[in-house]
Amino acid sequence: MQLDRLFENAGSQAPVVGLTHGFYRYPARFSPQFARAAIEAFSKASETVMDPFMGGGTSAVEALGLGRRFLGGDLNSLSVFITRTKTTPLTRADEENVLSWARVMAKNGTVRSWHAPPDEWAPYQINTPWWLRRAIHHAILGAQELSANRRQEDFARSVILKTAQWALDCKDATPSSRRFLVALSANTEAMLSALRDFSSRLGDAFQDPPLRALRHRRLIHCDASAIGEHSRVPQDWLPPKLILTSPPYFGVHILYHRWQVQGRRETPAPFWIADSKDGMGASFYTFGDRQRRTMETYLTRLQACFASLVKIMDKR
Repeated sequence: MQLDRLFENAGSQAPVVGLTHGFYRYPARFSPQFARAAIEAFSKASETVMDPFMGGGTSAVEALGLGRRFLGGDLNSLSVFITRTKTTPLTRADEENVLSWARVMAKNGTVRSWHAPPDEWAPYQINTPWWLRRAIHHAILGAQELSANRRQEDFARSVILKTAQWALDCKDATPSSRRFLVALSANTEAMLSALRDFSSRLGDAFQDPPLRALRHRRLIHCDASAIGEHSRVPQDWLPPKLILTSPPYFGVHILYHRWQVQGRRETPAPFWIADSKDGMGASFYTFGDRQRRTMETYLTRLQACFASLVKIMDKR
């Protein structure tokens, strides 16, 4: 029965929705239905599910929601930020503070009264219209006031990230700063509701308060070729029961690190919003330049990653 469900969902074209999957449209996501079916078919509660190319965290959300330990890694710091915010519950006090932040943002001044972003982030704001740069920076400044609690600031930044992606990525027309803040407020409420659902699932799966259940999660910013030897990997979590992953595809141009704005112009604004100075080019994430016609570089990188994974696997 479980294998039948796995085969049925392997080619699922259903929208990526439910729990916290809608927090961000990460490129090349696989379906939650497929991830859930694979985890249920090949692992049991409290066993380790691993994703060394975790991307937008689909496997993390599903594994934790099913009561599995999750060990994930990615060489993209944006991936780690997104997955962390998707899988970190908030308390009632956290929610109230985040809602208060969103309400203040929606009512606070006009675009010309807001500060311009600092120069240190200027390389990450290229091709972003000036009024949205100011609106985003205004929202980030408000999020930073929540910095006494990392959960709250990260969640607020994830709301800004989702709203800015809606406003900029692959859009011909850019919304006004006022529309941006209205969308920010709506996204805050919708994302809090989704996170409550995930938190409830997490608490039920581990029979623990949701925040305490996070001891079953490890998210590591590293190359897949190094994850097996990383100091943050608990040795008693190994070998993983299931490795569920999707590495980069050869010859497929995917922007893991930028948004495409008004045609072919690109912006690395996601890293600014996530407070992560990344600075890597596209070929770093795709195992080779998109102009390269041979597979040598791609296969060399992929072989190094898989060789590292083989060392921590067992025959099962």
